[in-house]
Amino acid sequence: MKKLQGLIAAPHTPFSQNGDVNIAEIPKQADLLSRQGVKGVYICGTTGEGLQLSVDERKAVAEKWVEAATGRLVIIVHTGALSLVDVEELSRHAQEIGADATSVIAPCFFKPGSVDALVDYCAVAAGAAPDLPFYFYNSSMSGVSLDMEQFLKTGSEKIPNLAGIKFNNIDLYVFQQCSNFEGGKFDISWGIDEAYAGALVYGAESAVGSTYNYMAPLFIRMTEAFNRNDLATVRTLSAKVVKLVDLLVEFGGVAAGKTIMAMHGIDCGDPRLPIDALTAEQKQEIIQRVEALGIIEK
Repeated sequence: MKKLQGLIAAPHTPFSQNGDVNIAEIPKQADLLSRQGVKGVYICGTTGEGLQLSVDERKAVAEKWVEAATGRLVIIVHTGALSLVDVEELSRHAQEIGADATSVIAPCFFKPGSVDALVDYCAVAAGAAPDLPFYFYNSSMSGVSLDMEQFLKTGSEKIPNLAGIKFNNIDLYVFQQCSNFEGGKFDISWGIDEAYAGALVYGAESAVGSTYNYMAPLFIRMTEAFNRNDLATVRTLSAKVVKLVDLLVEFGGVAAGKTIMAMHGIDCGDPRLPIDALTAEQKQEIIQRVEALGIIEK
């Protein structure tokens, strides 16, 4: 697979009122993303509440995305789990159904304590889908913070299908280290939506994020403004992104994001515990404040 390009949305997993996965909404999500210029999806990650789903549910979600989006969107399946057995099963499944790549976050209970241990773990995960590119999901939410440049060095020797990193780290210094490693050998996809403008300066070619689910056109305009050196527009649009992220933080990122999806006519339901659901009043306030920001294009 070629290096990722453009925006890669991290879709919400839709739930019905009784809490079951509602895969019937996934084609609507795929249609919206494709129509608005998104290039791919990273499913069952943090935004997709992947670790809240059973293995069977994750397989069903992956199958529906492959059915709905193949040929229109690059499909990266996050297969990370607490059990490495589950990781292998989900990774094999992703390859079998025709996904484009797999990815895992580091386990968050028993954690790898060194780069070597992390590479060994990822080698098993990647080896379960050897025909697909593999991306390590570097996120502080796992509680694992290791040297990513060293990870690429060691990983390149032990993981034949290592493609790069989903880089959820605000540290632009480390981002540059990884992006420039061995002349840009690996695909380092930016993962902090509110700092997207800064990543553009340092050469980001792709970005994975949750806000691309509902405001991708704004980020595309930001990219176009950057490419024509219109930095005033970049700053204006980036300030709107920061205000939106402030709102997400205030109300809980996943729950608030699912509420905003309703503005596109897509019912993602409420998140699963331990993430708190929002009240009807809170949802209405979110919609009113997002409307006031003027960032949603139907």
